[in-house]
Amino acid sequence: MKGWKRALAVAGAAVMLAALAACHSVAKDATVYIQGELDATYLGNVSEAYLNVVEDMTKADAQAKYAYNLQAEGEYLLSYLGVELPTEAVYQRAEEIVGEIYSHAKYTVADAQLLKSGDIAAEVTISPIEIMTLIPEEKYADTWQAVKEQAGVSDDQVAVMSDEEYQQLDEQYAMVLLEELEGLMGQLTYGTDQTVLLQMKQDEEGYYTLVESGMQQLDRIIIDYTGAYA
Repeated sequence: MKGWKRALAVAGAAVMLAALAACHSVAKDATVYIQGELDATYLGNVSEAYLNVVEDMTKADAQAKYAYNLQAEGEYLLSYLGVELPTEAVYQRAEEIVGEIYSHAKYTVADAQLLKSGDIAAEVTISPIEIMTLIPEEKYADTWQAVKEQAGVSDDQVAVMSDEEYQQLDEQYAMVLLEELEGLMGQLTYGTDQTVLLQMKQDEEGYYTLVESGMQQLDRIIIDYTGAYA
């Protein structure tokens, strides 16, 4: 279900995917790069060490990774919650909640290894964030029913609403669930650790870039929406 989110993120960030220049300490630099890439993407933390090993990367570029990921994950979260017509206020609130969830991200980057092929590989161990399953499945339907009752509308009336009218109800529904999520932050736990192998391929000019499939897999794990790792 989450594959489209990372696909969009990769497409949107493609112009700023930086390449790591090959040098005698390439494996060491690759470890710094992968750690920095994850820290920038999920925590919004940009280290000088990270910037120093990436060619043509500015702090603003790195911060844009975080902003884009908040946006993309926020859109996915709203889709998962069943929000159909988010308003700007709902999008903003979703990004705030995602930022709070991401602030609890836990991962460990092992030392990268230079392979015989010339590529680089590093194992990343992720502790999946368990918070979504703290909301009971019936909460979604119950919340929608409560919003309709408060507005004094029936299902038949909802069915013939304009997009603008429906969006007002949808906003109320979204805000209730997002507030519910925020209230559960103190109960957040972690699932069983998962290990993902991230690879970096070298191009003809000697530069290295992360293989997208590894990052996609990692991204699907970091927040456990369905309890698959609980």
